[in-house]
Amino acid sequence: MVCRRSSLAWLLLAVLLVQGGGSIRITRVRVPSWLEVGGQGDLDCWWEEDADHMYSIKWYQGAHEFYRYTPTARDPIQIFDPSTLDVDREKSWGGSVRIANVSLAAEGPFHCEVSADGPTFHTASDSATLTIIDLPDGAPVIEGVRSYYLAGDWVDLTCTSLKSKPAARLSFSINTEPASPGWLESQKDQLDGDGLTTSSLRLRFSLLPRLLQEDNQVRVECVSEIPGVYRMATYDVLSTNPPYQASVLGGGAAAAGTHSSLALIFPLLLSSMVAHQLL
Repeated sequence: MVCRRSSLAWLLLAVLLVQGGGSIRITRVRVPSWLEVGGQGDLDCWWEEDADHMYSIKWYQGAHEFYRYTPTARDPIQIFDPSTLDVDREKSWGGSVRIANVSLAAEGPFHCEVSADGPTFHTASDSATLTIIDLPDGAPVIEGVRSYYLAGDWVDLTCTSLKSKPAARLSFSINTEPASPGWLESQKDQLDGDGLTTSSLRLRFSLLPRLLQEDNQVRVECVSEIPGVYRMATYDVLSTNPPYQASVLGGGAAAAGTHSSLALIFPLLLSSMVAHQLL
């Protein structure tokens, strides 16, 4: 009796091993390393079959199924549009799906699930994580620049990069050279209600004479960067030239022109007065 039970157990184990050896399996799941908000990209799922045959392929974002491919169905492709992205039906087939118009909420794990036909109905699944990036709203802005400076004046500038994900990395340079770390405060990142971050960096230094270039100016540049994805720079000029200098020169030229005109008119007036007295 014990021998028969042992033989039956071995038989059942052998059947399970055969079924397991013939099961369907996923070999690779690939998603883009990152997508920009509003962008598009391809999701790919590869699998292998032994004794099993593929019945359907499903794609999930988190727990939400948004794409199903069933080759034996009258309409092989079914799309269940989520609010986080669109599926391009014309460019999707089998285990490959083109997603478009992605939102920030599309970030996270994407699961591929492959199901086998009967009699085993085996199911295999695997996932990969998609990162969504939202670029800053425009170039960085430098605030605090005065109309002109005197040598030795204190300079206090702030560079701001608006609304991005991830937070932009800010840096300052002075006359093309990186600003001294001692002149910089720690970058501040403020998380907005929409999940984006506004970043700011403060630069404070004395306008030393050695910083002035031949034109009595100092060029200050701020760079906003998401490494490997985005880089934008803006600059401003700090000048020790008084802004009214050109106006003074212009006024002097105008005054000289007026004196010249009077010098021409005065002899004519004098001649007219003499002629009137003779009459």
